[in-house]
Amino acid sequence: MMRFLLLFSVLLLAGCPSVPPPTPDPVPAQGTLDIVGKKEDKQESRTAAAVIVAKENADKPEVVRSELSVAQAALPVPDASDLAYAKARAAKADAKQYEANVAAAAKAKADIDAMWTKLEGEQKQNAEAMSKMTAQIGTLKQQVEEAKKEGQRNLYAMVAAGMMVLGGFAIAFGRVMIGAGLLVSGICIGAVPYLLDSVWFLPAVGGVFLLGLLVGGWHAYRNHLKADASQEEDKNQGG
Repeated sequence: MMRFLLLFSVLLLAGCPSVPPPTPDPVPAQGTLDIVGKKEDKQESRTAAAVIVAKENADKPEVVRSELSVAQAALPVPDASDLAYAKARAAKADAKQYEANVAAAAKAKADIDAMWTKLEGEQKQNAEAMSKMTAQIGTLKQQVEEAKKEGQRNLYAMVAAGMMVLGGFAIAFGRVMIGAGLLVSGICIGAVPYLLDSVWFLPAVGGVFLLGLLVGGWHAYRNHLKADASQEEDKNQGG
């Protein structure tokens, strides 16, 4: 009976994990949109620099063509209608039309910059909201884990108390060995939830297992002595 109780305690200890499950890797804070935006800003800056240098060297046709070739390489292929419009504008060479087109282009750039600023602000707000949500989820997970541990501790405490009460009754009725086994098993079971996350978990399992072997061996040796004594008594009575 005692060996069974000790084995039961070992199984309860061994059936529980000694370390918590691994947490997932954190998500990188910088998204793809940020990377694309930075690359696009750099490309636009270099294109604008090539155009400015071409204008400053208007008296040097080779420099103008080379710089504009650099700028063109960084730009998308124009729509056929836009290209036709630009060719017609160049053919007219109307100063007022150029002035109007420059104003329209500046306004379009300002609108795009405003939209980008708004988008970056919304992205920052979304990142902050996501960070708060992630923190809340982490808090909830921690609370759930604590509740699980508390429930586990209560369950083990109830089982331990029950076994110790049974051990007390067994000792009271003269079953000292069984009662002692129940008491020891109750103590071991009650300690399980406090050992799971500690460095003493594996030593505790090994200690209970070793104790089981020692008690089992002692019990077997005692039975062997009783059997020898019984045989000796039978011989004496027969003689």
